[in-house]
Amino acid sequence: MILSALTLATKTTVVMIHGAGGGGWEYDLWRPVFEKAGYRVINRDLIPVKGGYAKTGFDDYVKQVLEWTPKHGKVVYVGASMGGILALKAYEKHPAQAVVLVDSVCPAGIGDHSKKPDNPPVVRWANGPLKDTEDAMPDSDRKTVLWAWRKWRDESGGVMNTIRAGVKAAKPTCPTFVVLGEKDTDIPHADGLQLATWANAKVKSYPDMSHVGPLLSTRARVVAQDVIKFLEANRIR
Repeated sequence: MILSALTLATKTTVVMIHGAGGGGWEYDLWRPVFEKAGYRVINRDLIPVKGGYAKTGFDDYVKQVLEWTPKHGKVVYVGASMGGILALKAYEKHPAQAVVLVDSVCPAGIGDHSKKPDNPPVVRWANGPLKDTEDAMPDSDRKTVLWAWRKWRDESGGVMNTIRAGVKAAKPTCPTFVVLGEKDTDIPHADGLQLATWANAKVKSYPDMSHVGPLLSTRARVVAQDVIKFLEANRIR
């Protein structure tokens, strides 16, 4: 059935923003759960600018997220890892009805932004060793691990360096939900809790869940349902 323009306009749009080296596919387990609940989902890929990843900056990604965002109607930003800080920056330009931060990169002043060696202009993740994906996804089934391994892409070193240095962001004033995997080895759980306090957010931690586990583990659909429960509790439909 083809939805009419009027029907789409009345649906809340959930803009799902992926992490570094990933793509919109990271939300493929979440998308049907949200659509069944009556939400419209946008989970597109962030793409490099002309000149490739070496020429792509953080603001280029923020611009893309804003381009995906509908100009009218209710909007929810969901951002995972790098996508979390992009969601916060997009919110500054286009306030949403809710923000969901999933094992999110923390803004400046929160968590560990100690100086580390800069990344090269292009971070090479595509076609990497299978073991790297296996190690990153201990809570996913074998089929999902192999599927993700084939999909990882390279990333902009400049974007990664900007994030590592710390990006200033304003606190969202809308309902905010912070989702944390307690076994996240990329974003320390303590940093995620600090982020939730800063954002005055509701927080839910999942035991034995990895950094990408909320989206790609065997419990991903459960996490998606918990996010929907949060939205519905705040009357965001």
